[in-house]
Amino acid sequence: MFTNLLCVAVLFAADRIFKAAAAAYLADKTLVLIPGILGLRLLEGGNTGAAFGWFSGSTKVLAIISCVCSAVLLILLMINRFPREMERWGVILICAGALGNLYDRAFIGSVTDYLEFLFMDFPIFNFADALVDIGCVLIAVSVFFLPEKKKAPAAVPQEESEEDEPEEDGAEEDGED
Repeated sequence: MFTNLLCVAVLFAADRIFKAAAAAYLADKTLVLIPGILGLRLLEGGNTGAAFGWFSGSTKVLAIISCVCSAVLLILLMINRFPREMERWGVILICAGALGNLYDRAFIGSVTDYLEFLFMDFPIFNFADALVDIGCVLIAVSVFFLPEKKKAPAAVPQEESEEDEPEEDGAEEDGED
């Protein structure tokens, strides 16, 4: 349980650092990280909606939904009952991303977006968004493509005695004399 929460905290802290750096250094600038592929550009005015601009202006509603989802995910992480390791990591990533964007909505009033794909027309996003997306993919792959681990049946202890051993010719006693 502690490891799960520590992972969420580290990813949340990374998101806060990235967003603070973007807000401080990207005003009126665009930086190209990988030419033709990935750049950094601060979304002016922040994102008051959800992914792809959906629910624009619904910051309070999205904050409430994020809060409820984050609480449920944190409880799941504390219980720590995941059939597959990939699902556990998916929930860790989703929880960290949801908390990162919840923080922005609650304390800034909008989500700080700064990552931009340069090779296609795609909305500007942030590290927390990427965590949520990757977490969803991990869970989907785990649920739909990985076999569930089967628990081995519990061994029933048997007392061994000379009567339980098979006869020399391989036939077992039928219990009648």
